Amino acid sequence: MKPALVPLLTGGCALALYVASLPPTFAFWDTGELQTVASILGIAHPPAAPVFVLLGWLFVHVLPLGDDAWRVNFTCALAVSVAVGLLYATMRRVAIPPIVAALCTFGFAAASVPWQDATRAEVQDVALLGRVAALFFALRWSQSGKRRDLVFTGLCFGLAAATHGIAVLLLPALIPLVARASRRPDMGGWLVLAGSVVLGLLPYVYLPLRSAAIARAHLDPTVALGLPVGMPFWNYDDPQTWPNFLRVVTGADFDVHSGFAGFAQLGAYPRFAAALVKQLVAAYGFVGCALAGIGAALLVARRRAAGLALVVAALLPVPYTESYNELQDPSRYYLLTLWCSAIAIGAGFEFVADLLALVPRSIGRFALAGLLVASFVSASPDRAALFAQRDNRNAPRYVSDVIATTPSNAIVVAEWAYATPLAYAAYVQHALGERVVVSASPTQFVALYRRWLRTRPVYIVSFNDALTIPGFVVTPLGTGYYHEYHLASAGGTPLP
Repeated sequence: MKPALVPLLTGGCALALYVASLPPTFAFWDTGELQTVASILGIAHPPAAPVFVLLGWLFVHVLPLGDDAWRVNFTCALAVSVAVGLLYATMRRVAIPPIVAALCTFGFAAASVPWQDATRAEVQDVALLGRVAALFFALRWSQSGKRRDLVFTGLCFGLAAATHGIAVLLLPALIPLVARASRRPDMGGWLVLAGSVVLGLLPYVYLPLRSAAIARAHLDPTVALGLPVGMPFWNYDDPQTWPNFLRVVTGADFDVHSGFAGFAQLGAYPRFAAALVKQLVAAYGFVGCALAGIGAALLVARRRAAGLALVVAALLPVPYTESYNELQDPSRYYLLTLWCSAIAIGAGFEFVADLLALVPRSIGRFALAGLLVASFVSASPDRAALFAQRDNRNAPRYVSDVIATTPSNAIVVAEWAYATPLAYAAYVQHALGERVVVSASPTQFVALYRRWLRTRPVYIVSFNDALTIPGFVVTPLGTGYYHEYHLASAGGTPLP
């Protein structure tokens, strides 16, 4: 087989694995939001991920298979699969033998975090692709000096940054590769690099333009209820103005500064190291984790700029992730760390094999490879359960239950996790009739409830299993993993 085809093969195998375990339709939490926003060309929660939204919208309208939500999921599966192919290509760039490179590539592809994230609408999947592509082209530039690699480095970095701000943590890794003495760009090269970064950032223009168009067309039905412009799904934070635009792209609604502040917390670095080891063991097992440590040191010693870039790219997300106060699922922020660690595992494998004088295709080398495979398999013995996602229709069942218990003109106030599938049903499937979905806590807009109740019934979906709101009669309608209530004024608004 031609060497150039092997990355395509590894990526294709990963894609087949991910597609075989894709959930069939929409879901809860951020997944449901991203599936909705990409389908309707809305504005996602900060930092809004315009590249993700535009790419998802493209696949929604191009793919002939599945519903819109499945197509957005497929977009993420494809993004991680391409990153898998680039992983193999990068390993070959740093002289890791083909068989070892393929073994470590599949180890990454089938690790629980990449596999799970590749099968759902997840911004970090597209951000991963942009970052690893930037690393790959920067590495190729450092070896070849071809200007087109410089262009692709800047373009991919810009696209990654226009997906998620975590891309800025890649800069300390890219700079040594781009500016190394033997391949340092001239003034024209720096201008080309800067221009390509700006080109990659252009999708951010989508945010103010689309926000203004949504407002002009009155597409968000929550505005007619007296809610402020900038509610989720259609026009989150209304980024058509410069202050709101900055608020969105910088993630000012969230405690992002806590992540960056983590770098200055020197006393926390032992905790960061422990968290890194935990993630590596969970992905690759104890043998894989040990080989990653050996390989990282070896890459820096032997590959200098390339090795340092890969190690820095792997390490910088750790303090940020472990210090960011509002992360509910920190594992997805480790995708690039796991990707780079797979390269280090390959380098560590070769070092140990050489140390033991194991010649290629010898029984000893195959035994060492078998030990590594066993480590990969033991790391996540239950990952095969991801195939069960193919039958997961919990969100559609939940939507059907809400439809059955609410009249067609209801206002449904739902907490974020439960609002996102309702939004998909309302704006993508158009299945909610005249119901209006308000994503909010039960008390966030309590000042508007009496006004709403004059003309429409109000229902609440919450995590709270004993909800009370002063001045209102809150009647529970059912319990389970969510709790639904009918709201009435204390003076009495009968159930419809």
